[in-house]
Amino acid sequence: MRSIFLLGSLLLTLACASGGPSGTTSATRNDSSADAMDFTLTDVEGKQVSLSDYLGKWAILVDFWATWCKPCIAEMVHLQKLYDKKKAGGFVVLAVSIDGPETEAQVAPFVKNKGFTFPVLLDPETRATSLYNPRRAAPYTVLIDRSGKIVVRREGFNPGDEVQLEKDVDAAMK
Repeated sequence: MRSIFLLGSLLLTLACASGGPSGTTSATRNDSSADAMDFTLTDVEGKQVSLSDYLGKWAILVDFWATWCKPCIAEMVHLQKLYDKKKAGGFVVLAVSIDGPETEAQVAPFVKNKGFTFPVLLDPETRATSLYNPRRAAPYTVLIDRSGKIVVRREGFNPGDEVQLEKDVDAAMK
């Protein structure tokens, strides 16, 4: 039993290993932007939220994260600041939890405790995850501009990445 627990811990660590102090951040800017694909998920308050609610009107940052992922949590603190600063200008963060059945119940209390005010969505059937993040990397962000085109995909988070992220968001809001 202990070996199963250790293996599970190792897998969680590897899944989240793309960010953090010794991790790397990989950002891809699309030369020929792809159209964003719609999805509908339930938020932590039980409301249905669709990507199409914002497509064509807002710059959208879809962030794939998990409660057990330390780089995800560090990034979300910065996403909250960015959201607060830019939401009035037409920017939204849709934070898609990739927590599995064993930790999904922790998502809503976690969000409330941290004071995150952007929409936090649950994806138990991996609808959005399979469209945008099939490797289930965490954190993984997809930035969609106001015209509905995917302009940046980013895997991982390291301190300082928030500077480039804000520049990318500013460009997507134009």
